[in-house]
Amino acid sequence: MSKSQHWYDKDGNAVFEVPKAKGGGMRATTIADARKLNLYPSVTTVLSVLAKPSLDDWKLQQVAERAYSNPPQDAEEVGAYSRRIIDGAFEQVSDAADLGTRIHAGIELAFKEGISSVPEDVYDYVKLVKQDLEFAGIKLVQHELRLVNDFVGYAGTTDAIMVKDGKQGILDFKSRKTKPGVKIEPWETEPMQIAAYYAAKWGDIHPSAIGANVYISTTEPGRVQIVTYDDLQLEKAWEAFKAANHLWQYLKNYRPK
Repeated sequence: MSKSQHWYDKDGNAVFEVPKAKGGGMRATTIADARKLNLYPSVTTVLSVLAKPSLDDWKLQQVAERAYSNPPQDAEEVGAYSRRIIDGAFEQVSDAADLGTRIHAGIELAFKEGISSVPEDVYDYVKLVKQDLEFAGIKLVQHELRLVNDFVGYAGTTDAIMVKDGKQGILDFKSRKTKPGVKIEPWETEPMQIAAYYAAKWGDIHPSAIGANVYISTTEPGRVQIVTYDDLQLEKAWEAFKAANHLWQYLKNYRPK
């Protein structure tokens, strides 16, 4: 699971890589580069300072399930066994993430060019998402929008600007491994992401604010769940994000000018 940090310039352009000093090629952007170039951390980079109990519990569950179904082999040392189990657990997570990335790309393609342009391997996923959004009365009006909050000091890319019941807001798609009969609950930082994007777009959380996460199961084909947030929920999430942002700036001793 990637731990790389994402950065943007003041115009919202992604600066995830910079040229290597020697030998040509590119390397991942670091906070040292951000200081020199006055870059803005992404929303997810800011939120990386927070503990994420739901995500951490999910990771532990992946390892435990892998261990349960793969007992130690004859004379296998504990270190080798542990490494094999951890690598195997997150190999399947990586596969699910790859599927999620393809679904996300398919949704973007459907938005730009129509549903008929979506690749066959993710067509059914995208079609169901489109149908569920229509049923929920949600219309997407902009897609893959780069946003910068130069006052608070962060940036990011949101999946879509949405309209529902005459209100504008932020919508983000999330792929998720799910289990039958178990309700999909947002992880702690996901409403904070929505609130941060909303405030970057409109300056603050307005009384008409609305947001949504659309969860697409990678383990139960055909399962989609939409979770919406009203202005009161987003206001609380925005205050929490600002606190996280202050903490990030304190720990990193950096704030974009």
